[in-house]
Amino acid sequence: MHKYFKEKYGMSEIGAKHLTKSIFSHTIVNLTKIFPAVIGFLFISQSLGQAFGLSKYPNLPMMYYFVMIVVMFVVMFLVARWDYVNLYENVYNESARTRVDVANRLKKLPLSYFAKRDLSDLSATIMSDIELYETIFSHSIPQLYATTISTSMIAIMLFVHNWKMAIAILGVIPVAFLLYVTSRKKQKKIFKEAMGSVREVYDDVQEKIDQIQEIKSYNLEDVFVSEFNDKVNHLSKIKIKTEFSTSLGIGISTIILKFGIVLTAIYGAHLLLQGEIDVIMYIAYLMITASVYAPIEGLLGMLTMIMMMEEVVKRIKEIKTMPIQEGKTEVAIDNYDIEFKDVVFGYQEYSVINGVSFTAKQGEITALIGPSGSGKTTLTKLAARFWDVQQGQILIGNQDISTIDPETLLKSFSIVFQDVILFNSSIKENIRVGKKGASDKEVLQAARIARCDEFFDKLPMGIDTMIGENGQRLSGGQRQRISIARAILKDAPIILLDEATASLDVENESLIQEALSELIKDKTVIVIAHRMRTIQGAHKIVVLKDGKVEAIGTNEELKETSALYRKMLNQA
Repeated sequence: MHKYFKEKYGMSEIGAKHLTKSIFSHTIVNLTKIFPAVIGFLFISQSLGQAFGLSKYPNLPMMYYFVMIVVMFVVMFLVARWDYVNLYENVYNESARTRVDVANRLKKLPLSYFAKRDLSDLSATIMSDIELYETIFSHSIPQLYATTISTSMIAIMLFVHNWKMAIAILGVIPVAFLLYVTSRKKQKKIFKEAMGSVREVYDDVQEKIDQIQEIKSYNLEDVFVSEFNDKVNHLSKIKIKTEFSTSLGIGISTIILKFGIVLTAIYGAHLLLQGEIDVIMYIAYLMITASVYAPIEGLLGMLTMIMMMEEVVKRIKEIKTMPIQEGKTEVAIDNYDIEFKDVVFGYQEYSVINGVSFTAKQGEITALIGPSGSGKTTLTKLAARFWDVQQGQILIGNQDISTIDPETLLKSFSIVFQDVILFNSSIKENIRVGKKGASDKEVLQAARIARCDEFFDKLPMGIDTMIGENGQRLSGGQRQRISIARAILKDAPIILLDEATASLDVENESLIQEALSELIKDKTVIVIAHRMRTIQGAHKIVVLKDGKVEAIGTNEELKETSALYRKMLNQA
């Protein structure tokens, strides 16, 4: 059973066990709901038995009924409390585990996965879908199985006592569910359309926020608001359609279920007149009818949630089953030479890197240059194992990086990319990202080497100044220097610089180059730059074109051997 739940609902082992317990406890809760009917039946049967002189029915003192009622309330309370713990606390713990599991898996997925997914859709899956998952598993799934089990048990008892009356009570149940099932396919289609429309609205909101500068620059506010309103109105119409469709099916099914009470009364009266049952048995079956139908009516109201579950679980399972990047967590690396051996890589339908081979030596600066789209940035990301190569190998110290855990591998890298990502925190804490637990003195030293003090000394709070979301209160050059300060603070043996000085003016670029010259001693450095003067002093320059190595050499060598290099020098 545990294995079935794990596979069907994408649950953890402990979550599947707790779901089994929840089903069991909720089954007991459903069964305790017939206690009032049983006590009521005993009292009525005793009263009528005495009135009609029937000796086969009980003759108990009133105190017994009082004690039974008290015991009934105590038992029902304890069972309900036990069920609450099994149902809600365990479900909420499982949803927390699911969020953590998804987060842990996301950080081990290659960046190619995120390139294929819409980030707003992914955020909605992590937050909204898991919240819905939590609601469904706390209110619907245990009830589905528990109601099926408890109703089956009660049905067996009813058939044992009188199969004709049992059919009268239970006959409408499959009809009610059959009616709902026949409309389920259409409901699923509408619900899937509604979820897609919700995602479109989420995407539109995020896109508009990301593009707010362009929208204002070109006076497109009214156009985009109009488009957004159209999408919201479309979503509203679909939601109304969804509510109507599900409510209609559930409403008719509930009416049919209610008709079972009328059918039981009419058919029971017929059997009573035929002498097949006595009046007490007739009353008993009428009383038990409400206890049988109550959990089923509740379940009918939850069928919409259960229908949602399939789409939600599908999205969560997609993340949970994605192949992750794994490898050794303990690696002894003799040196930090990076060797590319016949590396091939592409994004889905098109190829980016086509058989690239070269070695970036420790203690040297290796520069990657070439036209836009030649694969420079992709190679640096492959070296850090943000993506895995499709063919060939990348070796660090003669060790294939595909066998090394990405987190372990990245401890050896300090990376400065052109697109800087900062957090809504202080300058100090953004620099400290480079080295957890670094002292204020170390952070300040790295900041000064990166020439960050040139701007934060002018701020009221200095290095403790809050910079806003993604450093929105800073200029591009200031944000870049914070990124460089991180790399300096980390002081890793391998340094990747992708257009690290692109956002700096000439004066600050010269200062940063001086700082970097101190940082890169005895380290493996791979530099990407469009400003040719920044790479002319490199020990090795790799010229790339169309994902292939066009030429390798020093500045002087390439001037003689590479027409593309000479062209790039002339254009600089």
